[in-house]
Amino acid sequence: MQTIALTDNISSHTSEAMLSAAESKANELSVKMNIAIVDVGGNLKAFHRMDGAWLGSIDIACRKARTARLFDMPTSAIGE
Repeated sequence: MQTIALTDNISSHTSEAMLSAAESKANELSVKMNIAIVDVGGNLKAFHRMDGAWLGSIDIACRKARTARLFDMPTSAIGE
């Protein structure tokens, strides 16, 4: 997978590839996910809701992606 610098904006092609990779990983884990990709400014670039994913987690996925971007780290690291 392509590495993207934090200052680079993300292309539509790259965001679609990221959605595909995330869905593949979710399928591997047998989990239905809402997947959000944001651009360098934290704006939604791409979104995919897998069939059967919880409706209530759409907003969570979008906010989590934006939070990760604004803090320049995975959201799992923010609580540490």
